[in-house]
Amino acid sequence: MTFKKTEKEIIRAIVKFGEKEHSMAKVLNESKLLEKRGIVIAFASSRNYVFFDKIKYDWEDAKAISYISELISLLKYLIANRLITILPINVRELHVVGRLHSKLLRPGYTEVDDAILEVDSNMGDWIDKVTNQQTYWPNCYTEKELPISAYFECWFSVSQELKDLVENDFLTEVQLRFKKQQRLTWISIIVAGFIGIASIIINVIGLFLQK
Repeated sequence: MTFKKTEKEIIRAIVKFGEKEHSMAKVLNESKLLEKRGIVIAFASSRNYVFFDKIKYDWEDAKAISYISELISLLKYLIANRLITILPINVRELHVVGRLHSKLLRPGYTEVDDAILEVDSNMGDWIDKVTNQQTYWPNCYTEKELPISAYFECWFSVSQELKDLVENDFLTEVQLRFKKQQRLTWISIIVAGFIGIASIIINVIGLFLQK
């Protein structure tokens, strides 16, 4: 499979942070992939509250939710092809994905560094600590509508094959063999050219010496 740029970015994060962080939620937080895109996900009341930065997205902008769907689809593919293995341990270690630090403030409210998240209503709300305004669009999905918890709140292990794929800059074995063969071909051409030039020089020198 040929991976897109965004998929490669996600896979690199999984390989890099998967060595020390065994849950996908922690990997996403450490890599700041969601934070850079202005996406924050909070888990509460058996629902997934998804917040989108108003500066980056319009109200009905599909790019943010498309990124999450693409992320989930990629994880499904990696699991199906045994590039990562999901371990049968589901634990809620984090309240929020998309912010490195979060804590329960009180029932129905979660606190992150820059905001208070209301996570008890049908939509949720984002209250900026500085402006006291809603600076992120709120959305709410059930796990059936958007299976975030199933793939984020679980432990996993990374296969050696996936590590090798990242180390080789996503080149397949066939592409690596072709690249190696191409390199050997160029070396052969250069060596042959050098030998040819050297032979000409030696012959010219020989002619001068005969005189």
